[in-house]
This record gives sequence, C-alpha cells and structure tokens, in this order.
Amino acid sequence: MTSAPVAASAAVLKDGRRRRPHGRLTAIVAILPFALFIAFFAAFPLIEVFRLSISRTSIVDGAFVSALSGADNYVRVLADPRAWNSLRVTLVFIVAAVVGTIILGLILALLVNRSVWLLGVARNILIWPAVIAPVVVSLMWLLLFSPTVGGVNKVFRTLGIGQQQWLNTETGALVVAILVDVWHWTPVVFLFLYTALQAISHDIIEAARIDGADERQILRHVILPLLTPAIAAAALIRLVQSVKAFDEIFLLTKGGPNDATMLASLHIRNMFFDRLDFGYAAALSIIVVLTVLVAVALYTIARRRVRGKS
Repeated sequence: MTSAPVAASAAVLKDGRRRRPHGRLTAIVAILPFALFIAFFAAFPLIEVFRLSISRTSIVDGAFVSALSGADNYVRVLADPRAWNSLRVTLVFIVAAVVGTIILGLILALLVNRSVWLLGVARNILIWPAVIAPVVVSLMWLLLFSPTVGGVNKVFRTLGIGQQQWLNTETGALVVAILVDVWHWTPVVFLFLYTALQAISHDIIEAARIDGADERQILRHVILPLLTPAIAAAALIRLVQSVKAFDEIFLLTKGGPNDATMLASLHIRNMFFDRLDFGYAAALSIIVVLTVLVAVALYTIARRRVRGKS
C-alpha cells in the first residue's frame, strides 16, 4: 500500500534532480546580459584606472604615452597634504550629510505616517528636491547664499543684521555645501524609510499598546528596531552618493575657499583635467574606491551577524 506513494515521491525527486541543470542554465542565461553590462561598464574602467595608477602617463603629440611606475603615484598621494585634506573634508562631508539626511528623513517619515494631511503634502512638495537636477539645485542655493545678490543677505539687511559672507569663509562654505546636499537627498531617504514604516504590521504596535507601552516606548522599542535594516541600507546608499558628490560643490565653491570644500572628487578632477597628472588622479581614485569597498564589506559583515543573532 505504501510502496506506490514512496515510488512516486522518489520519481518526483529524481525528476527534479534531472531538471536542476536546465534551471541553472536558465538562470545563467538570464543574468548573463547584466553580468556583461557590469563587466564592461564597471570592471573594465576600474581595471583601466588601476593600470593608469601604476603608470607615468603624459600626452605627447596628442597621444597618451605611458611607462610603468609601480607604486610611485600612491606614494605621491600619501605624501601630499592636499590629498589628505581632501580625504578629511570628504569624511566630514559624508558624516554630516549622511547623518543629516537620515535624521530628517526619519522624522519626516514618522510625521507623515501619523498624518493623512502630511501625506498629501509629502506627495506634492517633499519629493521635489530629489527630482531637480544638481545644476539647478546649485544655482538655486547660489542665488540664496551669494554674498552680493543672495536672498538670505537681503533678508538680513532688511532686519538690520550685517551681511554674511556665506561662501567666502571656510566654515560657512562647508556648512552650505552640506546643507545643499542634505536638502537635495533627504526626500530619497524619506521615501525609503516611509516605505519600510508602512511595511510594519499594525498588529505589533497594537499589541505593544495593549501591554501598556506609550508612544515614546513604542517608537524606541518597537518601531526603531524594526526600521534598523532600512536605516542601515539608506545610510549605505547615502554613503555612496556622498562619495560621488561633485556637481553641486563644484558649481557652488569649486573647492574653495582655501580648499575648505575640496572633496576628493573635486581634487581628482583638478589633478586629472587641470594639471594633467593622470597617474596621481587615478591612484587617489583607487584609494577612494577601496575605502568605500571596505565600508560596504563592514556593513555586510555586520548585517550578517545581526541576522545570525536574530
């Protein structure tokens, strides 16, 4: 009586095993175009940049002439105070921009989640900054903070407050650069966290209320722990965006004054296009890429450990 079902199960198992190679082949064929795209548009340029970083390259009669130089370009970068300054400024910019967008995005997500009226405002207004081109964003803020024709200084003069040199001081220029980046990308973080917030089951929150938890306790012990993976993912995305920041800072300050806003991306651009020091620029690019990869690897390891504990 039981031999027939057993035989049928064995036949199904064998049939599934026979079909596995075909399924794997289908999966490989499905991801092959994307893999080729990544290899061509990501791996190949990275290999070329690395080759450039270990070469002494110059332009002779309109053509690139390269000679292998080993680690000389990396030594020059590590010995250059301007390179270290650009990395320091980039670190300050990244920390401030990422923390600022995460905090503001989280606050907006929590507020919109509690108010139907704010949801309509969010759909029509809060999303606007994220869809504006960086060039337009830079011009908008330049018109606001320009020392001569800036709208903010006009308001200050009307109120009897002295004119402020927002973009002509080292601290002021860096603060404005961070403020512009936070304003531009906070809507992205808001959307990310609001979507994660909507995915939290209301049954969990109601159960916490039944157990006697107030709103502050629910936020601290229920909502924030459940949002932690989304917050970490949003922070990682913002990290990559901040490392790539270029357009807005270049149009606002061009890295000045006195290299106060000279991000690594701007310093790489100046060394490559203005000074034609291709090996130096490539070496600094590789250092930045490796630093980001280390940060992503640490995030991945930490996430796996958290998942393992849970």
